[in-house]
Amino acid sequence: MKKMALLLILLLALALNFSCAKKPPPGDFIDEEPIIIEEEEEMEAIEEYEEMVEEDTMTVETPPPPPPPPTSGKVFRVQIGAFYGTDGANKRKARSVSLFNKPIYIEYIAPYYKVRVGDFTSKAEAESFKAKVVRYYGDAFVTETTKTP
Repeated sequence: MKKMALLLILLLALALNFSCAKKPPPGDFIDEEPIIIEEEEEMEAIEEYEEMVEEDTMTVETPPPPPPPPTSGKVFRVQIGAFYGTDGANKRKARSVSLFNKPIYIEYIAPYYKVRVGDFTSKAEAESFKAKVVRYYGDAFVTETTKTP
């Protein structure tokens, strides 16, 4: 019981001490001085900020789009086979080199490796050549493609 009374007295003393402390009048600052920014420093800071914004928002010129492929690069070829792998396409090309006196190309157009013969400037020329090819490869047909250098 003595301890309880002693604790109660101690708490009352503390409450009185803090409630009676002198408070500064409103508007008074203790140990604080106003911050003064010089006008020149403020202007320099604004200019630095504006330069940073300009650098961030500078537009980067995009290069012009590539020119369309030339229409004169279009040629007609006779397709003599299409294969999933290069082995079959290379075998067909090797056999065809001895049969035809024309350039032979392997063009990859997903998912096939296509074996094509010739660089004909007209469809009629390609059709004429196809008539000779059909006896070796019955499923040959004429196709239009872009000539690669």
